[in-house]
Amino acid sequence: MKKTVKILMSSLLCVSMALSASACNQSSTTEGQDDTPVTTNAEYTPLQDHIKSLTDKVDGSIKVEKKIRWLSHWPIDETEAPSELFKAVYGIPEEGDSSYGNDANNIFDYIKVDYSARYDQLGKMVVSGQSPDIFQFEIGNYPYTAWKNLLQPIDPYIDLSDPLWDSTREAMKMFEWGGKNYCALTVINLDQVLWYRKSVIAENGLNDPYELYKAGNWNWDTFLEMCDKFSDPDNNKFCIDGWSVAEKIVSTTGVPFIGIENGKLKSNLYNADIERAMTTIIDTLYKENYRYPRHDLNGWSINLVNWVTGDTLFFADLSTALKDSFQSYITRYKWDEDEVFCVPHPKDPQNDKYYNTMKIDSFMLCDGAPNTAGFTAWTQCLLATQNDEETARISRDKLQNDYLGYSDELCDFLYELQFGDVLTPVFDFKSGIGQDVVDGNTVYNPVTCLTEIPYLNCLDVDNNPATFTMLRAANEGTINSRIDEINASVS
Repeated sequence: MKKTVKILMSSLLCVSMALSASACNQSSTTEGQDDTPVTTNAEYTPLQDHIKSLTDKVDGSIKVEKKIRWLSHWPIDETEAPSELFKAVYGIPEEGDSSYGNDANNIFDYIKVDYSARYDQLGKMVVSGQSPDIFQFEIGNYPYTAWKNLLQPIDPYIDLSDPLWDSTREAMKMFEWGGKNYCALTVINLDQVLWYRKSVIAENGLNDPYELYKAGNWNWDTFLEMCDKFSDPDNNKFCIDGWSVAEKIVSTTGVPFIGIENGKLKSNLYNADIERAMTTIIDTLYKENYRYPRHDLNGWSINLVNWVTGDTLFFADLSTALKDSFQSYITRYKWDEDEVFCVPHPKDPQNDKYYNTMKIDSFMLCDGAPNTAGFTAWTQCLLATQNDEETARISRDKLQNDYLGYSDELCDFLYELQFGDVLTPVFDFKSGIGQDVVDGNTVYNPVTCLTEIPYLNCLDVDNNPATFTMLRAANEGTINSRIDEINASVS
């Protein structure tokens, strides 16, 4: 493929990165959230000019008479492509609730809620008959949210035979609950990747992970070999840091701890591949002290600065971390444009494919939502803009103009990972069985403990040494009981 075409196509990735910019103010695994309003750029007009050519891609006959009620801790940026297309086709809906301080020229009624209270507020609004229209999809609370009737099926309001759904139709089947669709999956985004600094790799005489990837040799074995050469815990040199590293590595087997099959939850706690991952690579990471021991050194928190200074080799973070977390360091240390690069989590040597968890940027239709027309129209605008190459090119130009480090090579590679059939998505619903079971404030809940305690080599809740098999035996009853309870609600 010619470079110019490759660049044009790879910019599709930048559209999804831009569309999820507000959501990505928070890490997918970080509890503290940033609800700072999105900054708009009044001079950014090429997108607005191009939007006119996309109006025939959506159903203009839909009548949207009310603003879309959006409950969240972050506002949707109405200068981005989907909002601009919505305005061009459907105009500005007249009805809205000024009590939230919303602009009359907005298409959304933004109902702000604290991050920690978002589900409590959603439940109260649904029960009281004051339901919002849309809510952000979060795999960490699904299918529990559908089971608790906080969401409603979207099948009556979307036509999955429409070609607009071609890119996500098959993946949506992996989220079907009880034979119904609840997830309007408009794009499958990259989730966590391993970020590294090229100069650190070179200075330590290591093979560039991207070159290993291109040679088809980036796997658990080469990753651990690299860890062995770099690791020096006595001098504060560790191989990997970041949130949820263990569970992301386990996902490279292609098997989720809890999946959805035939519209019901299915436990894979005793799957041989999961056991192999836990008893080999995860055990090695803690026994050899390769992983940054955040529970001992940093109050259970990750340490990005250790990676910045070259003392941690890989930092596991979202694919948007370059713009969300690294910019100040690139400026401060005057790193070269191509200093920061990334690779996916290493491949399971027993698999031919790269299996990786993927991030879902989607909007759910709330139970009792009064504005189903607004939901349908908004979803069509998302699909039309996220699959448009010219919109993507404009977004890529803006991304490279606004942020440091987005070399053409990196943008092309990020596109390859997301759209090039390189990664096979793995969706794990282990956290979606209810926050009363999966308490996100502690690693000692029945689900998180299975990976985090062995990875960090912590004691269990009774201060005894714990292994994956011991933790599984202690917690499978609670997990399976909730799975059975949820499954009993569907035929």
